[in-house]
Amino acid sequence: MSGVMFSLSSVMSFMFSVLGVLISLVSLNLLGVWVGIELNFLAVLCFMSGSSVEETEGVMKYYMVQILGSCFSMMGFLMMVNGVEMFLGSVFILLGMLIKLGAFPFYFWVAPVVSKLSWPACKIVLVLQKVTPLWVVSNCLFLGWEISYLELLCVLTCCFGCLGGLGILNYRVLLGFSSIQHLGCLMILSCCSSWSMWMYLIGYSVLNIGLMISLWVLNISSFLDLSKASSLENLSSSWWVSVYMLSIAGLPPFSGCALKTLFLISCWGNMSVGGSLCMLTSCVSLVFYLSVVLAMTVYWGKSIFKMKKSSNSYFYVGLVSIMINLAIGPLLFSFSSL
Repeated sequence: MSGVMFSLSSVMSFMFSVLGVLISLVSLNLLGVWVGIELNFLAVLCFMSGSSVEETEGVMKYYMVQILGSCFSMMGFLMMVNGVEMFLGSVFILLGMLIKLGAFPFYFWVAPVVSKLSWPACKIVLVLQKVTPLWVVSNCLFLGWEISYLELLCVLTCCFGCLGGLGILNYRVLLGFSSIQHLGCLMILSCCSSWSMWMYLIGYSVLNIGLMISLWVLNISSFLDLSKASSLENLSSSWWVSVYMLSIAGLPPFSGCALKTLFLISCWGNMSVGGSLCMLTSCVSLVFYLSVVLAMTVYWGKSIFKMKKSSNSYFYVGLVSIMINLAIGPLLFSFSSL
């Protein structure tokens, strides 16, 4: 599958997508938020456009889903700007953001889309495109039964994320379901503590981007790629992928454990039941994380006997990966307590 060509157009598209996010975050009115969302969406489409048929198919699926979410969001924004049906307007906005995020019950598009995209495009869809919708959800004012309903949606999002990843061999799809599971945790945090949500999102984004860059550099897209003879020269240095997997899974002493602790502490006062259930789904998701780690360990052990020595560049990348996985979580946890 061909990747995104890092030409001037792709760099400009990425810059405009980031600009769209910033416009939404600093806007003082709903019109500015909507303009930022649409600018980000159009720029991301330009960045994701690839040369292969598979990538084009994935971009078209993503386009149709995001257009549907934009329609709901626009109707909600118009209702709130005109001052009529404020509650219904906030519901429409929430539905639009849930569609854009891929949360329950609109999670169905995530796996088919990311399976067709290149690794750079996956990083955009699974990381950058969560920022603005999560910020909008955190600013929606819901009370009483509405909060309980949103908590249920978060728990169901986590459930479908952890169950959908079981038995998946394609690592893009696996990370797609992993992002759905983490999305449920982020949505709960958005209702409990916006500051904790940002800390969790930053930590998860760093770990997820590092993992996807590692798989991209090593040219590993699925479990079957591990058995190819052509990848043996890289497998002797692929151990740091396992470190990222263990960290995202939330196992100590890696940064993911600090993020999970931050999540549990932040939501214990307001959404203790939902937070506990989301933590249980994290335990279930350990199955597919550990399956990747086990596969990496087995083939890494085989490659050791066939390779004399790994390159220094891979060694330094692995060293940096370990430092990130050990340091970023506790650092963000300390910032969240300020």
